[in-house]
Amino acid sequence: MSTPDSSDKHRPARAITLSSVLADRYRIDREIGQGGMATVYLAHDLRHARTVALKVPLPELVLHLGADRFTREIGITTQLQHPNIVPVYDSGAVDGVPFYVMPFVDGETLEQRLTRDGPLPVPAAVEIAAEIADGLAYAHRLGFIHRDVKPGNILLSNGHALLADFGIARAIESADARKLTESGFAVGTAFYMSPEQASASTEVDGRSDVYSLACVLYEMLAGGPPFGGASARSVIARHMIDPVPSLRTVRPTVSARLEQVLITALHKLPADRFADAAEFRTALRESMRTGEGSGDWNVAPGADGDAYNRDVTTSTPRARAHRNTPTTPHRNRVALGASLAAVALLAVSVVTWRARAPDADALDENRIMVYPFVVADGFTGSRTVGEDVATLVGNALDGAGPLRWLDGWTLLDAARRDDIRTLSLDEARALARDKRCATFITGRVVMLGDSVRAFLTLHDVAGDSVLAQGEASGGIADPWRSGLNAVTRVLPALIPGGAAAVTQEWMNRDPAAIANFLLGESAFRRIHLAEALEHYRAAVARDSTFVMAALRGAQAASWNHRRSEAAALIEVALRHSLAPRYDFVCARLPRVPRQVGRLCRDALLRAAIADDPEMAVAWMQLGEVYSHLLPLTGNPDSLADLAFLEARRLDSAAANVLLHPIEIRLRRGDLAAAEPLLRRFRADQPDSVLDAKLELSLRCVRDGSARVDWRAAAASSPNPVLFAASAMGGEGTRFGCAPSAFAAVLAVDTANTDAADGRRWVAFLGLHLSLVSRGRYDDAVALVDSTMQRWGFGSTVFLLDSPLIPALADRARLVAQEDERRFGANYQSCPFSRRLWQLGLLEARTGRVAVASAVAGELRRRADSSGSRYEAGLARSVNAFVILATGDTTRALSELSALVQSADVGDSLMWDEAEPRSAERLELATLLLARGDAQRAHDVASVFDSSRPLMHILYLPASLELRMRAATLLGNSDAVQHYRSRLAALRGSGSLPGG
Repeated sequence: MSTPDSSDKHRPARAITLSSVLADRYRIDREIGQGGMATVYLAHDLRHARTVALKVPLPELVLHLGADRFTREIGITTQLQHPNIVPVYDSGAVDGVPFYVMPFVDGETLEQRLTRDGPLPVPAAVEIAAEIADGLAYAHRLGFIHRDVKPGNILLSNGHALLADFGIARAIESADARKLTESGFAVGTAFYMSPEQASASTEVDGRSDVYSLACVLYEMLAGGPPFGGASARSVIARHMIDPVPSLRTVRPTVSARLEQVLITALHKLPADRFADAAEFRTALRESMRTGEGSGDWNVAPGADGDAYNRDVTTSTPRARAHRNTPTTPHRNRVALGASLAAVALLAVSVVTWRARAPDADALDENRIMVYPFVVADGFTGSRTVGEDVATLVGNALDGAGPLRWLDGWTLLDAARRDDIRTLSLDEARALARDKRCATFITGRVVMLGDSVRAFLTLHDVAGDSVLAQGEASGGIADPWRSGLNAVTRVLPALIPGGAAAVTQEWMNRDPAAIANFLLGESAFRRIHLAEALEHYRAAVARDSTFVMAALRGAQAASWNHRRSEAAALIEVALRHSLAPRYDFVCARLPRVPRQVGRLCRDALLRAAIADDPEMAVAWMQLGEVYSHLLPLTGNPDSLADLAFLEARRLDSAAANVLLHPIEIRLRRGDLAAAEPLLRRFRADQPDSVLDAKLELSLRCVRDGSARVDWRAAAASSPNPVLFAASAMGGEGTRFGCAPSAFAAVLAVDTANTDAADGRRWVAFLGLHLSLVSRGRYDDAVALVDSTMQRWGFGSTVFLLDSPLIPALADRARLVAQEDERRFGANYQSCPFSRRLWQLGLLEARTGRVAVASAVAGELRRRADSSGSRYEAGLARSVNAFVILATGDTTRALSELSALVQSADVGDSLMWDEAEPRSAERLELATLLLARGDAQRAHDVASVFDSSRPLMHILYLPASLELRMRAATLLGNSDAVQHYRSRLAALRGSGSLPGG
């Protein structure tokens, strides 16, 4: 392989030079290969009478690294002496060209063997990986990181594996890897590159090499690396967002234990992998032993000690010490990155937003001067088409948000009006400056066959530069339409701060509608929700087919807790369709019917991201899905945080990608990471309710719950208190904050309104479930009784409590008996479908199968009559528990799995008893564990760490017990202790440290 600066014609000359200068030390026989970093020559070491490989780095690599630095760093690597590392015998420089000498290994590379033979036998693959891990562990202890572990750098000789090219890796590590990447060299290979290395982070350590080696092992076993794609960008995006493909699906002979080792090594976050290569090596060899065995090898707890990702999580003391070190925003960045250069601006816009010169203060950024367009020779239409197009463009801009048009034609003398080509750019700029315009537009209209094409250029007055360009085609009969379409391409430059990568959605639309959409995006990014909603509504008013504006408006309304407005905008969106490229926007919205398009969940977002890994809005939507909806498996906080990290990398100025990461860090008690993000969030003066919620959460974590005057806060404004309480209950880590906040709202929010009734229900439910989860059953019963006496609701919670809490079974049966008296033997007259569902679950789980079956039938009848998918889901839920009660666990497993996967979650997920499918998820995990699928059982149960649904609080203790049993079956003693400690904290003092 050669590059433009190192063509084949130069290589013989370098060989001749080397041969002549090194004649007393080496005899160079011939060139035996060239890769992306160096040319390799077969040589004979005259002093030691041995065959060697003499490597010469490519000239352009030396140019970027520096010959002296390269020679010095290569020399340092001579200290690496390990049986699984190819050593460096000698190094130096000839006429400024560095070289280094290694043993000539009689064998082949792993890449050559895989190409020839395909997948390797499992024991052979594991042994190769273990030997390389042993070499890496040795090198890491000496401070060397390889950065390019791949099959081509692993040599196989005499039954052993050796890792080559630490020399170049050391030189690259000492240089600026980011600049080297930008120069055209790939430091690392996309198929084997860790997420943090792909981001060109300076925080890459030995765990990056562990990730790369795990990719190599996966390829040895499966026949291909874990993540593929049409381009390096798409491969890297899959490394960051896709779960590891099941190895046992393609290679059933791989043990579950070995697959778990790989999953751990391939975690997205370095903190969730093995602490070092030595642990990885130990885990690999342990996985090949028969019997249960033991091993401290699964690492995945987050900084607060709680399960951070979707796999069974254990850690060694050293790994725990590393993760308990306070993190910084910069350290968090390495969790998720890409080797992509920068955020791509809209395809039709050019360069960046202008930087104002000192004399620009007098200019008004909203004033735009538009000059007549130049009409190319040969145009057969109207002689005044240039002025006509300019006038229509100006009119379109005037009133597009804050923009104001000034007609340049009125300022021109007769000669220039007659021939606009005589107007120079300097004259046009001077006229615009005189009228305090910050920008001006020029353009051309040309004929291309039977069509007209308009070219438009937006110029900066103060900076003397081109800001953006646009072009569009149209028919000869209406050339002005081409001008209008062209102007939409430059609007993102005129309204900075809101340009989302959704350009296909505004092609050929009303410029005023586009301008309002961009203004809405700008306001939404700053968390000015009311302002954003106003602009989105204005965009839809100008163009009722603007689906993207309607959907984003619905999202802004949802954030602002204006559900009726969100529903109205969704109805507008449903009348039309999005461009397929942007179907992912619907993924976060509540109850979007299937006619909108494909299934609007994380699979849709993953497809969009794989297509364009630099689409910040898609990464944000993925984070929103994990924050507000529920994945089938995994810890939602961890999954969301990864997506938001990437959204922040791509759009560092946006505040709306900070809200949930701040909440996540506060839940974990990580003030060092949360407070800088909170300061950045507040810099944009976000809506007060969200800011107040975060302030209450911050004070509780920092000062303790007793130091927060919850009642005063609730009396002043109950919503922020309620939102803070709901956000702080995730994983049970902040139960010291959440119950106090819920109790305050319940005590002081006494208004006689529907809204107050709703707040009281949420506060009651959250407080009751918190008490039950902590084993305070008497207090939970007293709360129900007092709430019933004061407000007339609350007793139905016993119907859901009793299957998990036998001490409450008598109270549940009393509720059911009263309902049976009021509504009939099978409760068929109960007017409340959700309550009927609760009764059905109770009867199925207590063995009254006939009654439960009748309840399921009644719910199906109601669903058929009303067309309600919610009621249909309730019917399916009761039916699944009926099937389970009859002993058909195979069918029950299938029904529960389908029910959880098709859950129709929406904005009521937080307070609704049925929507989170909590009972169904726990039963599904229980059945999976009973069938021996401990890993999947653990993954399903991990979703109960989500902070979003209050109902998950009830099931948290049971889910922890289940995960503890799963970890026991998997032989992960650290995970067992981890979950045992969480349970003790939950049932003991009532809150984990810091809560």
